[in-house]
Amino acid sequence: MSETGWPERFWGPETLDPAAWAELTPLLDTREEIEALVGALVGVASIADVGGGTGLLTRALAARVAPVVVVEPSAAQRAVLDGVREARIRCVAGRAERVPLGEGAVDAAMATWVLQYTEDPVQAVRELARVARTRVVIVQAAARNDLVDVYNEEAQVAGLACAHHGWLLARAREVLEERGFAVESSVVPTPVAAPPGGAAQLAEVLARLHFAGHPEVGEMRRATEGMIAARLAAGGGALRDDGEMLVGTRPSTRPR
Repeated sequence: MSETGWPERFWGPETLDPAAWAELTPLLDTREEIEALVGALVGVASIADVGGGTGLLTRALAARVAPVVVVEPSAAQRAVLDGVREARIRCVAGRAERVPLGEGAVDAAMATWVLQYTEDPVQAVRELARVARTRVVIVQAAARNDLVDVYNEEAQVAGLACAHHGWLLARAREVLEERGFAVESSVVPTPVAAPPGGAAQLAEVLARLHFAGHPEVGEMRRATEGMIAARLAAGGGALRDDGEMLVGTRPSTRPR
């Protein structure tokens, strides 16, 4: 463990359970994140969304900013977006570490909450910089994030390392700056509402989110329920899944 509290190196990729994610998604209030992404990408003519998943954010960007090509390794997730049948969204099979697009193929490339699921996040950021002519946007968890705190408690039960997000953001900034991007960052609030079952239900969903099938998943739920209840009470009935957004812009293309 480093002095920052981050792992010394990337130990991922993390895993994500689709069923738990489907239960968590309706609880997320992504309105401010969408507005922040729209603001960061305003004026671009094309976007690559790397690891777009079910398209929770992609659809808003395609409707309000520019056509989006989604690079997604999961056939099941691509099928979800293909079913949307929006002319401004196109899906292609591919991984973040090897984006199947040419150099400078799009105005902007983005990866939101994706790097922790890659095999090589540094290479993934290099690929974002390679395919983007003008802008790169990356979102990972902010320093104060209730869901990351819950994850870290669960990981401690399993004897695993803590989450990577601070390390990932620091390395992403380094790579973008090495590639000639000027990088700015901001925090994007994302509340997570309590489900009907309150803290107990949320603890169960969050335990399965990354540790479905783990023999200690029940202990993880018990270890985090009290924390979740306290955070919900302090947060007016919501947890915080706030993100930190990095926006890299090539200096020659920055708006005056």
